Amino acid sequence: MPKKIYPGGFRLTLATARKLAVQEFGTAKGLEPDRGTCLEGFFRMELENLVVSIRPDMRMSGCIEAHVALCTASHTCIGYFNRETLEPDYDVMEKYERQEKREALEQWVSGGGPEPCHKLIDEVWEKGR
Repeated sequence: MPKKIYPGGFRLTLATARKLAVQEFGTAKGLEPDRGTCLEGFFRMELENLVVSIRPDMRMSGCIEAHVALCTASHTCIGYFNRETLEPDYDVMEKYERQEKREALEQWVSGGGPEPCHKLIDEVWEKGR
């Protein structure tokens, strides 16, 4: 029988998700499997007008990903936690932040072209002197 493959490369249990929820949010009340997905190891709870999602990092860092979103806002806060110690994994957070900044820069340059981008960079550089 082949070995079972879990989302994110590891099995995230409800018990572990509860520990992380209590650690980070002070409660795990209402934490349950996320019915919005058919993937194993995805959990969700609502705290007043906040929606909390705890799941494996699908980018295969081996971390647990915690998303917190305000129901009336479009921004989501994301934290990455070591799946064994439940401590924040700042290296993974920094790595993903650098990737996102790089992708945003590449999109900006490809959208406007190099000449306008160089001009704007030069203007900003001169203002800072």
